Amino acid sequence: MKKYLSVLLTTLTLFSCQKEDFTSDIGNNPIKKSNLTMRKNENDKPDVQTQIVLGKQLKNPYSVKNMQAAFDYYNEIISDSKFKDKVVKPTNLYIKIIPKSVEDLEKLDNLDKESEDFTPVLQDYPMDYEIITEGDYYVYPKSEEDLFYPAYTVIPVGYQLPEGITYEVLDELYQPKDEEYDIETISMFFADWKEDLEVDDIFLTTDNLPEYLIKSNAEAVKSGLTLGNFMARRKFTPDGYVKVQNTATNVYDPLMQAEISYGRSLWWHYTYTDDNGYFSASHSYRGKVRIRAKWRGYTATIRKTWNEVLGLWVSDHLMTVSRNNNGITKYIEYNEPHTGIFGIDLEGGHLWYKGTIHNGLRKYIDYCNNNGISNTISYANVWAWAKGKDASTPMLYKYRQLATLSSVANMGQADFWHVMVNSISSIIINILPSHLRPDQIYAGLRPRANEGTTSNTIRIHQTVFHESGHYSHASKAGDWFWAQVFASEISNQFVNGDPYSDGSMPSYQAADRIALAEGWGNLTEFKIAQYYYGKAKIYSPYANYISGTLSTNITSTFENFNQIETPISITTYDDKHWFMHGIMWDLLDNNIDGTASIRRYGNGSPATQLIDNAFIGNPNNQFDLTPIYDRLESNINNQSNLRNALITAYPNQASQIRILFSSYYDPL
Repeated sequence: MKKYLSVLLTTLTLFSCQKEDFTSDIGNNPIKKSNLTMRKNENDKPDVQTQIVLGKQLKNPYSVKNMQAAFDYYNEIISDSKFKDKVVKPTNLYIKIIPKSVEDLEKLDNLDKESEDFTPVLQDYPMDYEIITEGDYYVYPKSEEDLFYPAYTVIPVGYQLPEGITYEVLDELYQPKDEEYDIETISMFFADWKEDLEVDDIFLTTDNLPEYLIKSNAEAVKSGLTLGNFMARRKFTPDGYVKVQNTATNVYDPLMQAEISYGRSLWWHYTYTDDNGYFSASHSYRGKVRIRAKWRGYTATIRKTWNEVLGLWVSDHLMTVSRNNNGITKYIEYNEPHTGIFGIDLEGGHLWYKGTIHNGLRKYIDYCNNNGISNTISYANVWAWAKGKDASTPMLYKYRQLATLSSVANMGQADFWHVMVNSISSIIINILPSHLRPDQIYAGLRPRANEGTTSNTIRIHQTVFHESGHYSHASKAGDWFWAQVFASEISNQFVNGDPYSDGSMPSYQAADRIALAEGWGNLTEFKIAQYYYGKAKIYSPYANYISGTLSTNITSTFENFNQIETPISITTYDDKHWFMHGIMWDLLDNNIDGTASIRRYGNGSPATQLIDNAFIGNPNNQFDLTPIYDRLESNINNQSNLRNALITAYPNQASQIRILFSSYYDPL
């Protein structure tokens, strides 16, 4: 037996890679050798985006040769082995994908966005190296042109990658079945994966390994179960919860419908959290399983840091689970340092901003599904930054029309991009390939002056509801309509330093379109905030916004709306504006406006009382936005267009609609 063992050890050594150090693809950055004393509990990792630190290249227990050697050893020990004639053939390939063009990058980006159980999980680090320090990324590009890095993954034999994608096979793999648990144990032992075995409470030496196998086989026979069913009980199905701190309610909200990657060593898969933040794997594992947030999938791709913006295959480490701690909860808290485009600061965690934006998008989607908005967020490309100034919805991933936008704005593409990204968001990023451009940009998520040291979740969600309202409007009205809206706002920003200007620029026609689009955005912002929270941050001297208080007086605030004629020469507020959310609110409610609800001239002086006797809303659901949203077609560009569309849809209310619009916009 010892003689055979010696031969097997020699064989396994020959089948293993001999490298001790790995040189990073980033450049000449040597990766540290293995040092278990350096390793911390991955579940104590702070909410800071950190680089993965790799150690030595590992012997691969799952290579075809090493698995064959393990079967041979098992058959020598177990006289009645059912695997006597086993010839190991590859079930999977461990590959290194090498993109060579922007087209390749887009194909890989689309693959990385998929989330079926069989979808390959792309990693930006070589998967056959020891992870000394768990992290969130491995590659950090130097510039917008520094995009071409390899991706690593495992694919089933016969799996077809997107056409034109080239790859190098690093190893042929065999994935053991449940009944082959002990053979896997042998291969792991001889590959020196003792730490992983000890997580399973398996403590082996070269002397006691045969005894372990004989005892294990006897227990399987005694159980009366099939070998596969008996061995499957030694594995576990990873599950748990992910929750995000809501700083406004002081509770932990579930991270809803978020894509999760889970895996160990070379074997990775995808799943999603449910509306309770719960996830459960569809595969059983042994050892330590890493749980990571992808921030991709059917809701949106959310990118926060430089390497994420440049589209590399990154994900954020959440926690590590095993049989002994399975089912635990990852709490994403606000009060931890984070990294971002600007470096490290102490205003919210790296995960917190992305989790808060993601939950805002999910809340918007659920609201849409329940309240009549058909074109909702789907596979959007989203940037989220703590610093910067404003939020915007350029729709440049969905519509890919930077040239059209810049032409409408009468600007060069570089100038347009600079104003959109650099001036509004205070981020210096040059033009990126079209598949990396944003549909939405959320900048300025850090605490506002009246929030103290903590960003308010409701305020951020309001911004998400507003910008997502734009997304739905743009999706319904089409690319050309949205090009005119967004390009006009960028033109105003470029010329006047204000995307809205005074309500007459860049032309009255363009300003009318802005009033419609921003009015709808404001309506969705406040209606959805009221729906979920019953309160909102309202920028009004009368709604306690200045003191930072969330106002519960949303309905009364907008029942006393003041419409301002354009061009304006006064400060606007949420309840005193030239945008169209006031009239949209009046159309949907069945309340009588307050006496303070008036139309004002551009200088702020009173003009006339607003007359609201129209009601086209749902008497059983004040949050049903269908009556307005269904009218927002591509040919609805101004107040007159909307009025006429509403009269056509609600002929019994024609007189009341005309009177309401005339009081808001006399003469139309």
